[in-house]
Amino acid sequence: MRPGRLLAKLRGRSLAELQERAAQALAAVGERWGMRGVGEPGDDEFRRRLAPAVAAAGSAALAVRLRSGERPHLVPGMAAPAATARFIAERFPERVGEIARVADEILRGRFELLGHPVLELGFPPPWSRDATLGVTAPDAHWSRIAFLDARVVGDHKVVWELNRHHILVSLGQAWQLTGDARYARGAAALLASWLDANPPKRGVNWASSLEVAYRAVSWTWAHRLLRDAPEPDDRLLVRWLKALDASARHIERYLSTWFSPNTHLTGEALGLLYIGTQFPELRDAPRWAALGWRILEEQLPRQVRPDGTYFEQAVHYHRYTLDIYLHARLLGERHVPARAPAFDDAIVALADVLAWLSRGDGTVPLFGDDDGGQLLFLDGRAPDDVRSPLATTATILRAGRLAAVAGAPSDELAWMLGAEGVRAYDAIAPTPPAALARAFPDGGLYVMRDGWDARSAVLAIDCGPLGTANGGHAHADTLAFDLSIGGRRLFVDAGTASYTIDPAERDAMRSSLAHNTVSLDGTSSSEPAGAFRWRVMTSGVRDAWVVTSVGACFEGHHDGYRRLSAPASHRRQVLAARGEWWLVRDVIEGEGEHDAVSTFQCAPGLDATVQGGRLTVTDDGRALATVVAIGADGGWEVDDAIVSPRYGSRERSRRARFRFRARGATAMSFVILRADAGGYDVERLKAATGQAIAIRSVIHDDLLLFDVRGEVEGVRTDADVAWVRRGGSGGEGESLVMVRGSCIEVDGASVASVPGGSVSATHGPAGWRVERGAPDGIDAGRRQT
Repeated sequence: MRPGRLLAKLRGRSLAELQERAAQALAAVGERWGMRGVGEPGDDEFRRRLAPAVAAAGSAALAVRLRSGERPHLVPGMAAPAATARFIAERFPERVGEIARVADEILRGRFELLGHPVLELGFPPPWSRDATLGVTAPDAHWSRIAFLDARVVGDHKVVWELNRHHILVSLGQAWQLTGDARYARGAAALLASWLDANPPKRGVNWASSLEVAYRAVSWTWAHRLLRDAPEPDDRLLVRWLKALDASARHIERYLSTWFSPNTHLTGEALGLLYIGTQFPELRDAPRWAALGWRILEEQLPRQVRPDGTYFEQAVHYHRYTLDIYLHARLLGERHVPARAPAFDDAIVALADVLAWLSRGDGTVPLFGDDDGGQLLFLDGRAPDDVRSPLATTATILRAGRLAAVAGAPSDELAWMLGAEGVRAYDAIAPTPPAALARAFPDGGLYVMRDGWDARSAVLAIDCGPLGTANGGHAHADTLAFDLSIGGRRLFVDAGTASYTIDPAERDAMRSSLAHNTVSLDGTSSSEPAGAFRWRVMTSGVRDAWVVTSVGACFEGHHDGYRRLSAPASHRRQVLAARGEWWLVRDVIEGEGEHDAVSTFQCAPGLDATVQGGRLTVTDDGRALATVVAIGADGGWEVDDAIVSPRYGSRERSRRARFRFRARGATAMSFVILRADAGGYDVERLKAATGQAIAIRSVIHDDLLLFDVRGEVEGVRTDADVAWVRRGGSGGEGESLVMVRGSCIEVDGASVASVPGGSVSATHGPAGWRVERGAPDGIDAGRRQT
């Protein structure tokens, strides 16, 4: 490495970081020279790694302990796996056949990995080969393998997903549910093959401490599920324990404290906690358990913001974090004397965010990266379906609001908490939140819902920071939105597809053009500088958030386009009329002219057509929504694009873009009308300044004013945003919202005078009644530029 580049890498690093990185580098060199910890230890060496009493009892007694001795508490569902399996067969009978079919496919050498179609790899599979690209990683010391180089390893995510050994857990579940010894023999054959092909420190499957940790979690579950099976035999059980010991030592030495202190570090800590609490036969188990717990406690306030959002600004990794801390909490109940109360607070806060984001089908928007994986796959739900962790959280913490969102439990709840846990969940009264809009300001997530059942519509907006540090898992999605209607995904994030196999695809899937936001001159709000870095990082700034009895109003902006030769900024306003329509207004402010594009990425399976200047989105011929564009001259373009609902998948879908020319301050509004809410007329009204829009139906007439100075249809205000709702066909006023104004009059009546603030009000027999006012900008701050 050139001296200048080396100095640049060292600049800003603490002494503690430099010391730890140096120690890890020296340890890796020592391993390569054969000085320590390489290969499977012999019996004499391993005996020294056992607890003294266990070592003294001999290898035969060790095998008995592993097979039939009393084991430490894991989770309630694994206290008696056979009893849990019997309960699942009664409560979730369809899962017996489903799990058996998955296990049969594994025995046939057919594997489902991430979002890829089923891969026929053979049995046992080649453990270091990416079959999607036909690349086999080199047989070398782990530190010599450039695992992010697709030419060397292929897609490392595909290789590592196989080696997380979820397949052993599936075979263990199948054994418990069916009693068919084929599944136990298959698990033993896979384990023996893996141990032979992947001796400690050798190969790509030791290159990531996180992957070693996740594999250890799977091994712990598989061991518990297979203890009463005829296989693995005693010799293989002891080899398994040797590999677990080597795994803990590897994780401890190569923690991601400085390399990747995110879910890598917390996942590694969980792996140490698992091995340390579940395998007391190992001499150093107490130290590993204590270290794992300490890291999890220390990282909690760093990685989970006060509002419950995860600090990397990636919803998929948010779900990982909830799973990690749920498992840690269940282990800590029995094995950590002074468990931190903050664990429960953080777990319920993490779960609340996912509950608010969840669509009617239980899935969540994929803001940020999605790696397609999961800590454990205990039921048949996809990783973006968060109902199972919500149900577990609801049961542990008796949270009725989470139970209302989670709905009917899956068998994951039984595997985790046993029959008693499922019965406890059944006894919880589901009480959905009374609110239908919520802000998570620390993470910049804003959610507008029209209900909490499977038919609800949900719109979520991303207006937060671009992750943390170098924004490794963030996308250029500032001010993007995700919308589902009636439980059907409508406008979605394009997803991730891959990390390292195609740099151009990686950049394209992270770009603003792949998200439901605005791009200027073909550029993105943030500029990438590699697969997990950014050259320019842009954060969203919230300017207004007002919630009323009929809907909500959001406004935010970012300055990511100030770097253009003609600097500009993007401001977005989103108004939601609950159960009826949404209005998305984009304002481009700045110098010169810009080619502006507002993207509406349809979910796979939908069609999009343009007629009479309106965009209509349909599902198998049934209209879901119509989008009406109002403002600058421009037009719709509809083409095919790629959406990746899960890492590795690439599904063709329809994408609509409205292209317009922005000159100076230019506003473009998009009214999204629900097809199932009746007919609407959308009209642009004359106004001396700004933009005035009317949305009329038989039931309501909504008047929306943006930067209008003067009177329009009986409404006079100096507000930046005003929304007045009247009864249909010229009826009386019903409600209003004013954002950043000093006064508002409706039909000659002065409703409010709140200098520089925001107001929401309703109209009744006694006239107008102000519900909320914020003269100091509590709900709507001063417009920032």
